[in-house]
Amino acid sequence: MKAIDEIIAMEWEMFQKVNEGGPRASCQEDKATFEGMRRGQFEAWSDSVLELYRDDLKRARNDGRNLVEEKYIRMMEHTSPEEYELLRERVPHVTERTYALARAVSGKLMKQTEELFRQFPRVSGAGRPLHSEEDNCWATSVETYQLGELLTYSETTLEALEKYVAGLERQGVSLARNILENSVGYYGYENLEEAERCAAAREKEPVCHLTLEPGGCSCCKD
Repeated sequence: MKAIDEIIAMEWEMFQKVNEGGPRASCQEDKATFEGMRRGQFEAWSDSVLELYRDDLKRARNDGRNLVEEKYIRMMEHTSPEEYELLRERVPHVTERTYALARAVSGKLMKQTEELFRQFPRVSGAGRPLHSEEDNCWATSVETYQLGELLTYSETTLEALEKYVAGLERQGVSLARNILENSVGYYGYENLEEAERCAAAREKEPVCHLTLEPGGCSCCKD
């Protein structure tokens, strides 16, 4: 889909500028994994949410903002508070409404992700801890990562995403599961059950690190 391609291209450009002038992370050289993981997320979204987020990225680019960098800075409030204090002026203040919407979306997705951790502990749990209280300078939780990203979205995008997640829930559909299923599909698995069986069979070896951030994955599958 054109909107997804445009979104990934803009995010990749922003990702390349994170810590610009300093040491580059290895994931900044891995465009294929970046694209696979981000596509896994966006293919689970509705067309209307995609178009709104694409507009967020375009507007940010025109304003000279880097939403990917802002996401990582916001995460640092939990993982590296002292460093965050040095960088906090580089992220814009969010309104109470925006924060409330981000929390509402995160709350729904966290409940869904908790269920995934129970059903598919090896696949879901291999990437990062679940809750923000588990954050440390070496590991960022799903909750902290997720909220950091949501706080870069506009209020309009968050409103649309919240309605979309709620609508799926009324149909008995989990957005978090759809995203994770898309992500394991990037590695060639038919579904989460197959990915979990693979991880169980090889649990004494490195397992799939299926996280949903740019370049945040490695895989046990040859």
